[in-house]
Amino acid sequence: MRLKTKFSLEVILLISLIGMVSIIAVLNTKQVQDSFLDLSAQTMPTWDALKDMRLANALILSSTLEVLILQDTINNQEDEFGVSDYEEQIENEIYEMETAKSLFAESFTRYSILMEENFPESNIYVDDISKNWNDMVIISSKMIRLNTNGNNAKEVLALKNDFENSGQLLNQNIFSANSFIEPQVKSRQAVVESLVDNTTTQILIVLNIFIGASLAFKFFITKSISRPLIKLRKTAHKIAEGEFVKTEMKGDDEISDLGKDIDMMSTELQKLNRALVTSERLSSIGSLSSRLAHDLRNPLSVIKNSMEILKFRLNDNMDENINHQIAMVGRAVSRMSHQIEDVLDFVNIASLKLENSSLITVIESAILSTDIPKSVKINLPKNSATIKCDPYRMEVVISNLLKNASQAMEGKGEISIRVLDQKEDVLIEIEDQGQGIPQENMEKIFEPLFTTKQSGTGLGLASCISIIEKHGGSISVRNNPTVFTVQLPKVHKNVKLEEKQIEKQIPNE
Repeated sequence: MRLKTKFSLEVILLISLIGMVSIIAVLNTKQVQDSFLDLSAQTMPTWDALKDMRLANALILSSTLEVLILQDTINNQEDEFGVSDYEEQIENEIYEMETAKSLFAESFTRYSILMEENFPESNIYVDDISKNWNDMVIISSKMIRLNTNGNNAKEVLALKNDFENSGQLLNQNIFSANSFIEPQVKSRQAVVESLVDNTTTQILIVLNIFIGASLAFKFFITKSISRPLIKLRKTAHKIAEGEFVKTEMKGDDEISDLGKDIDMMSTELQKLNRALVTSERLSSIGSLSSRLAHDLRNPLSVIKNSMEILKFRLNDNMDENINHQIAMVGRAVSRMSHQIEDVLDFVNIASLKLENSSLITVIESAILSTDIPKSVKINLPKNSATIKCDPYRMEVVISNLLKNASQAMEGKGEISIRVLDQKEDVLIEIEDQGQGIPQENMEKIFEPLFTTKQSGTGLGLASCISIIEKHGGSISVRNNPTVFTVQLPKVHKNVKLEEKQIEKQIPNE
């Protein structure tokens, strides 16, 4: 999983969890709000109406009794001094009574409507409250009228008892109605409180889940990033210490891609290290071999010349055994000379002496200078091509390839040489009828010192590839049948560069 995808998933998860918390909060808040509205629309207004009716009842009771007292005071007053003050108080109390009646009428109307809408089955208190209130108002008015006219005090007292009883009955009815409403209010309040508690609990649970899931996902992402990074760091340290290990990272994210790049780098560094070690080893061997080869060439020449002189002088006196011994020495000297030449060709590739050369001429010279058994037939190319090359060095290349082809066929068969003239390059193909090169050796045959022959130096093909690369070309091989292909540019890149520089220096006429 790509890092961008991981971080995107993290953001999506966070947004989803936040959305879930928000939805739960909104839904529960809406439910709490509905319960509050229900409480406000049904029970609380009813409760408030009952409170207002109770207040109106108390006001009508107190105001009526206060009017009676004030009227008795006026009736018992012997002079007119202070009567106006009592009359003013009576007017205030009557005004309070009218206010109480208005308050009761408005609250009773609200109560009746609310009970009809919300509790139609419990509408029994409405009639009782209405009856007791009407009785109180009638008795109150009658008492005040009788008392004002100065009628029998006993009748007023009787009415006063009825008035107080009606007030008590009204209070009892209001209390009963209130007793019915109060549980409803408390029940709704309990529902609201329960909803608030549930909402709080749910939000806390979801928040904990949200935090836990976020931390878990964050831990997963952090671990999926830090663990491979630690592995890459350890691998990098090992590579820096010269141990070319691989991370073997799996996955398809950027860190895995980096691990694969480090594995590739480790492989390339291992190859470069091997090449460097080989180069240093070959450099040391080359210096020593070059000195030894130069030191051995002169003694070998002396031995070869001495053997020719002995052969000439003992020509008439040599028997078959002496002739065999001299031939063995000659072959040994020849083999040593070839090996010395291989070493010198590999370690002493001087600067090329480029000239226009015919490839057919180079090939024929190589055939003449190579010890090829008579049982091996060489098919020369039917065409030729002219290229800019060092003919002596190219002759060494062709000679080595012909010698390897002859040895691969064990001295029997045909070697076919083809020249393919292309637009900018020339291909030289040398095909033999040998058994082919084992697949496991295909990548090693051009390495220095690699050989499958007991008498070989392992430097022949290495010298060939060095010479070809100095010419700006390449060499390759394929099996079934075995074909070595030499690719050479018709004009060496250094010559092309010189020609371009000359063209720049010559002004246009």
